[in-house]
Amino acid sequence: MYEYTVEKSQLKKYNDDNLYTIGGIKMDRITQSMLNAFQNDLSLNFNDSALLFEHFSNYCVVNNIYGTNDFDLDEITTGKDTQGIDGIAIIINQKIINNTEDIDLLISLNQSISVKFVLIQTKTSSSFDNTEISNLFTFSRIYFSDDTSIFSTPEMQKFIELKDYIFSKGNKLKKNPELLLYYVTLGTWCEDSNLNASISVGKENLKNTNLFSAIEFVPCGSVEIQSLYRKTKAKLTATFKFEKRITMYSISDDEVGYCGVLPFKEYKKLILEDTGATKAVFEDNIRDYLGPNQDVNESICKTILSGDVNAFSMLNNGVTIVASTISIPGDIATIEDYQIVNGCQTSNILIDNMDVTENIDELIIPVRIIGTKDENLKNEITKATNSQTAIKKEQLEALSTFQKNLEEFYKTFTIQDSLVYERRTGQYRNSDIPRNRIISISTQIKTIAAMFLNEPSAVSGQYGAVVKRFGNKIFKSTDKPIIYYTSALALYKIENLFKTNKIDKKYRRSRYHAMMLFRIVVSEGEMPRFNQRKMEPYCQNILDILNDDYKCEKIYKGIIDFIISRGQDIDIENRKCFERKETTEYILSQTRVLIEYLRTANIIT
Repeated sequence: MYEYTVEKSQLKKYNDDNLYTIGGIKMDRITQSMLNAFQNDLSLNFNDSALLFEHFSNYCVVNNIYGTNDFDLDEITTGKDTQGIDGIAIIINQKIINNTEDIDLLISLNQSISVKFVLIQTKTSSSFDNTEISNLFTFSRIYFSDDTSIFSTPEMQKFIELKDYIFSKGNKLKKNPELLLYYVTLGTWCEDSNLNASISVGKENLKNTNLFSAIEFVPCGSVEIQSLYRKTKAKLTATFKFEKRITMYSISDDEVGYCGVLPFKEYKKLILEDTGATKAVFEDNIRDYLGPNQDVNESICKTILSGDVNAFSMLNNGVTIVASTISIPGDIATIEDYQIVNGCQTSNILIDNMDVTENIDELIIPVRIIGTKDENLKNEITKATNSQTAIKKEQLEALSTFQKNLEEFYKTFTIQDSLVYERRTGQYRNSDIPRNRIISISTQIKTIAAMFLNEPSAVSGQYGAVVKRFGNKIFKSTDKPIIYYTSALALYKIENLFKTNKIDKKYRRSRYHAMMLFRIVVSEGEMPRFNQRKMEPYCQNILDILNDDYKCEKIYKGIIDFIISRGQDIDIENRKCFERKETTEYILSQTRVLIEYLRTANIIT
């Protein structure tokens, strides 16, 4: 979650030509309106309008390459004092990576990895500047060099560590990493010969490092960044040729089902963007991609690599797709707001092998496409199609009745800062609800693990790893839903304190530990089990304090001050400090001292 807001007086200012300005530079009204919408959607709070535009650019570029907005905007920012590069996203096997443990996990699951580096520079200028473009290439080359001492920000130290670690695993790379360089301005891109010459030289210098399988420079002016932002708001849509099909049933225009086969050249239109990014079509699939070393997946790999394009359809169960709408005039199908609820493993293995398998475009894939707006039916299809495979009961439960009930429970809170639960990807994509008040399943898992399972150090990793660790401990049918809302609100409240600078943002990495301590400090007595009736008043007491802005702020500030005061035992300046289990164990051992600290300061009674 990311929360910053630019002052309206800075953004909505007219110059003599009656045009918006940002940082003294003219901005066209369409880009300006999108920037305002972005600001409101993410509740962003910056006094620096140029910095806001940098975040806007990072968000648009990474969202379109990654395929979803389910990433932490702060984690792809290089820091305001970093030279030449404003944003970096490292994508491995279609996952954004923020620590070396995530890399190890993906290697253990997949045996090999595909890497994509995305570097972004943003300038609030009205034209493409030759010097600035050259700077992007220069500092990019330095980033990939052995001597990176020119970069001093803690954010860049993280990206340098990740880069070095990836190249140290060179024997695990399927091919050399891809490099995408985005240069964003407020101007209009023209095929200027001088600019193209500089770009060619920059690309050649990077190519000479022998580190990359492909290097692409993408110039983004106002028109291009507008297009990227529109894609972040658009419903998930795919159009493809669906010739070989039969109608399973047709109740109405809103409820219809088809069964058939698709060649991979058509099927990949459902799972891949034009950029090659994997679409966010597996969010409702109850399993993350397990990797090719699983028994079933290894068998799928062998079938694909055999080169027999017909054998795949005979040996594979295929995929099931659920869409809100289906339109098939003739043989051209368009589906909208869809998810692949069964077929995550098959799809990812096809993606993994599409560049190394001859004739893969002709490989035949069995598919079922079901169109319905009935959320309960979608849920039942997800359960039914997955119950035939070796999936644990609690994993099925994660997208079953409990999730629906949890969504409804969130709606019972009507206060100003009430949250909504997004159990299906894109449910609130076009709503007026700010993004920081929409709680995704991945965010929910992290908040409950941090606050109520006392595992704040374990939630910073890649989503699949967090699910693997805690999936059998949460989302049980007997759990009291109030614990889930309470943990989500606790995160929302402390994030607001960081965004409004009431707590210094440099301590944001401690937020999950602070949430755990907030529960311990505010609650009365021992924590009940998740399914006990006593859990409801236990959580209600915490909610009452969270909803009292004055008390909530005092307690969170006191907790952060206490953590800072433990400097001799907690290396708070170390960005990895709060990812270590030892930090959590130490903080838990100090809870009595913390409570006395807060009482002495008259923060609690």
